[in-house]
Order: sequence, then C-alpha cells, then structure tokens
Amino acid sequence: MLTELSRYAENQGLASKPGYKPKDAKWTIVITDEGDFVHLLKETRTHQACPHLEQAQLIAGKETRSHFLLDSLQVIACIHGDKGSERDKEKVLNKHRYFAGMLESASKCEPLLRTCRTFLRSAAQLQLLQQAIVNHKAKLTDAATIRVGNVYVVDITTWHTWWDSHVSALPSGKASGHQEMRCFMTGGLVEPASSHPKISGLTSVGGQSSGTALISFDKESFTSYGLAQSRNAACSTEAGVVYRDALNHLIVRARKPIAGSLYLHWYHQTVSEEDDLLDFAAFDSSEADESSARIKARRLLQSIRTGERPDLMNNMYYVLQTSGVGGRIMIRDWYCDNFAVLVTSVNAWFDDLALVGPQGVGCAEGGKIAAYLMRLVSYRGSEDIRDTFARIDKELTSTTRHLWRSILQQRSLPHDVASRALLHIRGRLLQGGDESNLDRIACSLLKAWVCREDKRKGDRTHMKQDLNLEHPSPAYHAGRMMAVLAALQQSALGDVGAGVIQRYYASASTTPALVLGRLIKSAQFHLSKLDRGLAHWYEMRLASVSTGIGTSLPTTLTLEEQALFALGYYQQKAALYAVRSGKTSERMEVDINAN
Repeated sequence: MLTELSRYAENQGLASKPGYKPKDAKWTIVITDEGDFVHLLKETRTHQACPHLEQAQLIAGKETRSHFLLDSLQVIACIHGDKGSERDKEKVLNKHRYFAGMLESASKCEPLLRTCRTFLRSAAQLQLLQQAIVNHKAKLTDAATIRVGNVYVVDITTWHTWWDSHVSALPSGKASGHQEMRCFMTGGLVEPASSHPKISGLTSVGGQSSGTALISFDKESFTSYGLAQSRNAACSTEAGVVYRDALNHLIVRARKPIAGSLYLHWYHQTVSEEDDLLDFAAFDSSEADESSARIKARRLLQSIRTGERPDLMNNMYYVLQTSGVGGRIMIRDWYCDNFAVLVTSVNAWFDDLALVGPQGVGCAEGGKIAAYLMRLVSYRGSEDIRDTFARIDKELTSTTRHLWRSILQQRSLPHDVASRALLHIRGRLLQGGDESNLDRIACSLLKAWVCREDKRKGDRTHMKQDLNLEHPSPAYHAGRMMAVLAALQQSALGDVGAGVIQRYYASASTTPALVLGRLIKSAQFHLSKLDRGLAHWYEMRLASVSTGIGTSLPTTLTLEEQALFALGYYQQKAALYAVRSGKTSERMEVDINAN
C-alpha cells in the first residue's frame, strides 16, 4: 500500500519533501512593493509547497515557534484578543516575533521577504491589517499568507534552500542516531524516523482536527525487539512525507463518507473522469445520467471486449477504506485488482440488482448507495433522515465493507444484508408503509444476495428481473400466493385498513404452512364477493400458483427461502399490476388466461 501511495504521489507531481506540505489559505494579505498595506482579500487558495513544521518540531525545546509564510491571522497580525490570559497573549506575541524573525533571516535570499518584514515592522501598517480583520469579521484562526503586488511569496522557490537549512537545525529535525533499517515503503536502507507526519481531513470520520497518524506506536505493548515509536514500521522521514502528501491529496478529492468510512481510490495509470468507475458518487447517479456507473460500465465492457481499449487491460485500481480513531487512522480495508476485472464486476453487480418496477413497468438496474444503506437499518417512518444516517454510521461499518467488496470483486454478499433487508421490509409493512408492493430497493438487494448465493454454491440462478413461473423453490411460489391473496382481498373488500399483508406477512414469510393455509380457506369468502368473471380469474391464478408450490406448503423457511418468498411476492404483485395496465408479457397472458 505504501509503495502504491508513493507511486501516486510521483504521478500527481506532489511536493513530497520533508518540511513542505500543500495548504489552503482563506485570506491573502496584499501589500505593495514598498511594504504598505493594500487590503485583505478573502479567497480560498491552495498552495502546493508550503513550508511546514510538524507538531513535534513546533514544540521542541523551550522556544515558541510558528509556521513560515502561511499561518493564522492571529499570528501574522499579532492579535491576542481582550479575553485571553496573559499567558495566551504572550504566546501569540512570541509566535508573531518568530514569524517576523524568519522573514528577517530568509530575506537574505529573497528581497520580497524583506518587503514582508518591513510591513510587519511598521506599527501603523500592522494596525491597518488588524482593522481590516475586524471589518471583514474574519476568524483569527483562519489561515492567511502574504502577496507582494501580484506575487504570492509562499509560491516562489528562492527561499527553499534557506528553509531546508532552518528545518534541519531544529531539535526534532536532527538525526536520531538509530541504526539503519529497511524502509517499509522503498525497501532501501534508511535511518528510520521516530515519528511520522500526520494526515489531515479525517475529522468527519473520527480523526482529530490536529491530524491523524498512520504509523504510530506509543504503548510498550505495541513495541517489539526493543524498537520504540515509529521504528516498529521503519520509514525514512522522506518516505513519511511522501505517503502523507499522497493521502492528503486523496482525502481532499474523496467523496462524502459512507457508513462512517472514507473511501480513497486511485489507479496505477491515471484514467480520465469518464472512465473512472471508482468515482463512488457515480453509483448515486440515475440511470438517465450519462456519468452513472451503469452507463460507464456497459460502455467500458464493450470497448474492452472489442479490443478498442487495450490501455485499460493492464491497468490496476486501488481502494483504501479508512476512518479515524482518536489520533490514529484505522485502515478498514485495502484491495486492488485489474481494471478489466473491475469493469466486469460492476456490470455483474447491476445485472444482479436488476428488478422489474413495483408496478410491473420498466426495470430498475440500480439506485443510490445511500438508499441501499437505508434499507439495511430498521425502518422508522417518522425518523429524521439525519438520525437514519447516524444509525447507518453506527451499525453498518463492517457491512458496507463487504458490500463494496461484493460490488468490485463479484463476491457473495454477507447474510447480514439479506436479514437486514427483510427486517426493513417487515418494519415498513407493520408501520403502515405503502402496501401497493414491497420496497423495490430492499428487494433488489435480496435479489442480488440470492443470485450471488447461487453462484457461490455453483448453481444456476433462477432469479430473473421479473416473474419466473418455473422457479423451482416452493418458498418463491408461497410468496406469489401471498400476493394473489392480498390482491383478492383488495378486489373483494376494498380498503379495509390493516389488510392481510400488514397482519400476516411477517408470520407467513417464516411459517407459510401455518398462515397461508388459513388464508387460502378464507379466500372462498372473498371470491363470493366478486362477479363470476373476476372470481374465475382469481381461481385460475390461485390454481396456477398452487402448482408451483407443489403438494404442500413449506413449514418453516430458511433465510434464503425468506428472501425468495419476498421476491416471489414482489414480482407476482408487479405482474398483477402489469395485467391491469395491459402491459404484461405474452407468456404471462397465456398463463393467466389458462383454462
């Protein structure tokens, strides 16, 4: 993983040098070539090779230090506030002095830095800056840098030599004196760094705002062979900076967290945006969106099969699932594979999800990942969406990891997906959800789970996107029977409040023999309420479904059979809607009108 991060940093042209780091400044202090204040410009601007000190370097020894060229408005403008303690005020003043002192020292190699120092020396000019900060209502903790005329001094390179010398002279920048070891990232002999730079941007998934460590050991129980701190996973200082810059670059470009984790992805050879199947937001696009994962996967699979894109055949993809736990990064999963395998896997995923619409019209081949995750927690009709996602973050971290592996590597879905989807369906029915049909998204997950279970066992799957009259499972046809009985009651009695589905679905889906037997007997009462033609139509329906069930209803259903029961119900209900709308298939018409 570290090696691939190193290659990514190289391909992206990241600075990846000790003492430097990409940083954002929210404000730019604009001054003239003579060092006079012009104005305070509000702009968020990324500077790729900013001078940077690690926390250990900032606090080493007795001297109070600041960052160079880019720091907080409070430090640059020397504003300590009226409410701060005398100690806090003294700390701000010392940081400001250190900031100005570095400008003085570095001005020997760059005249523009002398201009910056002249500006900070002038009490009148500094007061103008302080007043501008008040007028703009800027936060004192916001990062800022200085622009002389049109030149951002942090972006020029003439001061780099001075800065490298300055960093090497700091207490924490000195050599550790430890024996050479093999670097985990490069494989070369290096003097291992005792501590590594921290990663930014993981606060949304549990990381600390001050940064999160990837490699860190601070407990005796975590050490081995007498190796302390980060020497347990030896990397040079340079290597630590490389993987830090790579991770920070990926984190900035990552999509929103999913179930409490951030998914970082990249390729061995960079691919264009239109070929990026690992843009996880694409899984949230509609089928009509040309950038959706389904559209991309179809197009790429065809181009690979026809040999039009040989450049994709030998490419590799990498996915890193990560979150923060206090001051440390948790690597929850790491996987990689060939790009061609990725394309095939994503196509297979959408094929397995494909399911007829709940009203028997069209075929849905996917949906938002967030929507699928919502079907894997219990249904609470009146719950705020934010509370639902809070439960997703808490409950589905492990499940989501397996879900992505199933999507990207054609693996089986965990049984947890089926049990949770079934629980969601039952909860939705019990709480008065729409009885027109079962939830389509939850049923799509069940279909994918069943298809992959069949593949895992080496069986040919009998699950289709719509009704399969020849399905071999009695449980599937028991679900169909439930759908017909529900439709019969609706036709006979109309809206009766808590209908047969709300009252009996949960028990029928686990012990069909106990429940469906009684419902079939009561069907005679409902048939007597209908006109002869409609009653005969339902009798033929019930007889046809009974043929699929066989000689007896199943007594109890396994998890897989419960999933088949739900799918049988859903697809039969969709087929009944299609008959009413005149959009049913020819095969279905023949079956429905038999005898």
